[in-house]
Amino acid sequence: MSSSELLVTPAEKRWDFSRDAVTHGRLVAWGSELGVATALVAPLADIPWEAGAGAGILCTGAAVLYERARGSWRRVLAARATSWLATTGWLSYTLAEGPTLLKMAFGGAIWATGAAVNISMDKWGEETRAAEKELDRRLETGEQIKQAQDGWARLLEDICGIENAVADPVIDKWSSGAGYTVKVTLPAHLNIDALRGYEAPLAGALHLPKGGGVSFNAGGPTVPRHVVYIAVTEKNMMSGAIPYPKLTPTTINKPVGFGVVGNGDEAGLNLKDEGFIAIGAQGSGKTALMKTLGLGLVRCVDAIVIDLDTSAKMSAVFVNPYLRYGIGRPLIDWPATTEDECRLVIQAAKDAIAARKTEYADLLEDEDVDNLPARPDIPAIHIRVDETKSMPDDVLEGLDFIIEEGRSVNVRVSNTGLRATREYITGTMDELTPGRIGLRTNNSSELQMLFPDTGAPDMAIFTDPGTVAYMSTTKGPFQPTPAKAYATMAEAFPQGSDDYQRMQTLFMDAARELSDIRPDMDPITAKAMGLAWSQRWARIIPNLRGDAHGNVTADRMHESVWELYQSWEKPVSYDLLLGRAADDDGYTLAAPSNGAAAEIPRLSETMLDDDELDRLAAQEAAIELAKTSAKPKTDDDLAVELFRAQGRPVKPSEVYPLMVKAGYEKSDRTFRDLVAKLGLQDKLTKRHDGTYAAAECGEDSNAGRVPGSEDDPDGRGDAPHE
Repeated sequence: MSSSELLVTPAEKRWDFSRDAVTHGRLVAWGSELGVATALVAPLADIPWEAGAGAGILCTGAAVLYERARGSWRRVLAARATSWLATTGWLSYTLAEGPTLLKMAFGGAIWATGAAVNISMDKWGEETRAAEKELDRRLETGEQIKQAQDGWARLLEDICGIENAVADPVIDKWSSGAGYTVKVTLPAHLNIDALRGYEAPLAGALHLPKGGGVSFNAGGPTVPRHVVYIAVTEKNMMSGAIPYPKLTPTTINKPVGFGVVGNGDEAGLNLKDEGFIAIGAQGSGKTALMKTLGLGLVRCVDAIVIDLDTSAKMSAVFVNPYLRYGIGRPLIDWPATTEDECRLVIQAAKDAIAARKTEYADLLEDEDVDNLPARPDIPAIHIRVDETKSMPDDVLEGLDFIIEEGRSVNVRVSNTGLRATREYITGTMDELTPGRIGLRTNNSSELQMLFPDTGAPDMAIFTDPGTVAYMSTTKGPFQPTPAKAYATMAEAFPQGSDDYQRMQTLFMDAARELSDIRPDMDPITAKAMGLAWSQRWARIIPNLRGDAHGNVTADRMHESVWELYQSWEKPVSYDLLLGRAADDDGYTLAAPSNGAAAEIPRLSETMLDDDELDRLAAQEAAIELAKTSAKPKTDDDLAVELFRAQGRPVKPSEVYPLMVKAGYEKSDRTFRDLVAKLGLQDKLTKRHDGTYAAAECGEDSNAGRVPGSEDDPDGRGDAPHE
C-alpha cells in the first residue's frame, strides 16, 4: 500500500447524516421536538403564535450550535435546522389559526418525518464514526509513511550519496521487538555494493545503541539487483546469554543451528554442503563457539565428527562423560590431539574420499544425483580444525586436498584461526570455504579480510561474549549477519538459576541422550580407513587420559573404560601407519592392512545368540520394572536384580551401564564400592577372577568373602587368629 493509496478525498466519505453516536444532547433534542409536536393536542388558542415561533427559533439555534460544537458535518447541521424550522412553522400556523384534525394529522406527519431523519442519523452514526476513525488513522499513517520514506531518502542521500532512493511503505517489524527491516529500491544503475561500508555511519545517524546496528541484504535470486533490504537492530540483543536449546536429534541435511539473530530466528549453517572459517582474537570465544557447533553436529543422526585439536580443549567436553564416568559413548568420533594423530586423520580421510568416489559411483547413478546423500548408513564426515596455524605444513596440505576433493562425497572441513591472513588460513581454505563466522577481532581489517566482498560488519556489535557475524556465499545469509551464539557453560548464567543448573550437566545429558543416535561409519569407508580408524581409541585414550608420555593408569578413567582398554591389543605404531618405519636395509615397511580393532562396542541383536537374547530381554525387563515401579527399587536391590539377570558371573563394569540406564545417577568408582558392599552382605558372590554373581545363582555365598567380627563365635579377642 503506497502513500497515494492512503489519501482519501472528502467525496469518498459515506453519505451518512451523523458523525457521532447517540448523545445526551440529542436525546434532549428529540424529546423537545416531540414535546413541541404534541402541543397540538392541547387547546393552544390562548398562546400567541409569536411565542411558539420564537421558542422554535431559539431551539433551532441551540440545536445548530450544539451540532457545530460537536464537530458535525454541514449536512447534519442542515438536517437539524430543517427539522426544527419545519416543526416551528407548523406550530406557529396552528397557534394562529387554531388546531383542527387536519392540522393535527399534518403536524404528526411532520414530527414523524423529523424523528425518522434524526433516528437514521444516529443509527448510522456508529458506522460513520468508525469509518472516520479508520480514515483518520489511514491519513495519519500515510503521512507518517511519507515522512519515513522522505527520511530514508534524505538519509541515504546525506550519508551514502545516493539520490532518488525509494523506501517501501511496508515496514517489517521483527517479532522479537528488536528492530525492523526496510525494503529500499535504489536507482536502477546501483546495487547493494553502493551501500558497502556505510553500516556504522547509518547506525550513528539513526542513533542506535551499541549492540544494535545496520546490515544489508540483497535478498534471494528473484529480487532485482537494485533492491536492498536494510535490517535495523534498535536494541542490544547481544547482551546476556542464550541457553542452548533442547538436545533433540536432527539431520545434517538441515542447517546446523548455533545461535539466534536479532529478529528471533535461529542462526545456522548448512554444514553438509559447506564448511566454515571462524576468525576471532584470543578470548573472543572461538572454542566456546566450536563447542556449540559441535553440539549441533553430534545431534545429527547422519554425521561423523572428527576433530583436529592439538590443544585438546574443543573435544574434551564431548568425550569426558564416557572416559571419566562411563556414560554413553564418545560423541566426537575421532578426537586427534597430537600431530601424528592429525596426520593419520588426513591419510584416512584421503583414503575414504577415494573409496567413496569409486564404491558409491553406482549409487549416485541409480539415484541420479551428483553428490553422495547423507543418511545414517552413509554418514557425512565433518572435520573440524581448531587453530589452523598450529597444524604442521603436511597436515595443512592434506586439509587443502580434502577441501578440494571431498565435496562430492560429503567430507567437509571447517577451520578456526586468530587472523584471516594467509599465515593462518590457506588460500584453498579461503577460496573454497563458503561459510564465514567473524568474532571480535583487535582490528577491523581482520574482518575485512574474512568478508572481502561484502564489507566488514560494524565492530560496535561485538559488545558481549558470544556475539558473531556470519554468512554463507552459497546458502545465505549472503551478507554478514549479527547473531548471538548459544551458551553452553554454566558460568554464563546466574548461579542457582534453572539455566545454570542445566548447563552444569549439559554435556553429560548430551552423552546420555545422544549416544544411541550417533551413527557408525559405513563399512566401505571404515575399511578404506583401515587401522587408522579401527584402532583410534587405543591410541587416543593414552593421549587424552595419560601423562605427558602417554602412560595410562586406572585412576584417570572410569572402571568400565579401563577394563575395555585393557582388553585391546597394543595398536600399530604411528611410524608404521604413516610409512616412517624401515627395516634393517632401510626399506620402508608397509603398514598392515588388518589387525585387532579397538572399537567401543555397540550392542545389536545381530551380535547375539539365543541365550544372550534371553539374557538381554531379562535385563531390559529388570530395567523397565525399576523405572516404572510405584515404589522405586533401592540401588542395592537394583544391582542384585541386574546381576541375576545376567545368568552368569560378570564384572561390575558390565552391569554399571545398565544401572545408569535404569536411573542410577552415581558416577566414578562408587558403583564398585556398592558391589563390594553387597558381596559382604552375602547378596552377591565374588569369584577369584573379579566377577560377581547373585547369591541365588547357586554360587558359594562365602567365596571370596572378607571375614568379619561376626564370624568369630567367641567374639573379638586380644589373641591373634591362628
